Amino acid sequence: MNSPWDAPKEYTVAIATNDIRKAVAETSNALYDLLEQSLMTADEEDESDFGRFARETLTVLGSHPEQLSHNADDESGDPEPAEDIEPFVD
Repeated sequence: MNSPWDAPKEYTVAIATNDIRKAVAETSNALYDLLEQSLMTADEEDESDFGRFARETLTVLGSHPEQLSHNADDESGDPEPAEDIEPFVD
């Protein structure tokens, strides 16, 4: 018998902005939160590849907080668009 707890989980991150720096900051913060939750619910002795990836990614994200926080007051004018990044158009 299947219980509601057996259903696969789906995660969706939606960022509504035209500012690429804000989008990256919000997406990175969401990733940080999900990885942190994942590690909190994992077995303490879990040494899986995903566990190592999660810890390493949290370390990297946590060591660059200034890039992950978007503050419009710190920017002067519009940010210059990256030439090698195509915007997603749905």
